[in-house]
Amino acid sequence: NNSVMLNNCVGNQKVGYDIIMDVRKLSELDKRWPQLKYDYQTGIDEQYLWKKEFLKHGSCGIKLYPQPAYFDLAMNLKDKFDLLSTLRNHGITPGSTYLLHDIEKAIKTVSIKVPSLKCIEKYPGDV
Repeated sequence: NNSVMLNNCVGNQKVGYDIIMDVRKLSELDKRWPQLKYDYQTGIDEQYLWKKEFLKHGSCGIKLYPQPAYFDLAMNLKDKFDLLSTLRNHGITPGSTYLLHDIEKAIKTVSIKVPSLKCIEKYPGDV
């Protein structure tokens, strides 16, 4: 949505999060949107990341996209705009250094606008 930032929505009714129980949906979500801060079972049981992202972003469009539709849409968008493949197709691979402009240019080939990216310095010893 070009007119509204779908982030930390204000003024919406209080939106909750329903733990996802469908085993197939959990498998699909974990494959496309893994919860890397947690071991597999904790991620599936507690769903910290998915809950946080749904409450932060999904609550903005709750009338059009209730929780199940939000996650279906997120997975469909992930499949449609495979960022890693796009970067790889433009010669950008993990483990090397690239200019921010080159990364933005690659992403713009599959998006309408230049993405909002920021660089985070990785300090020696950080994992």
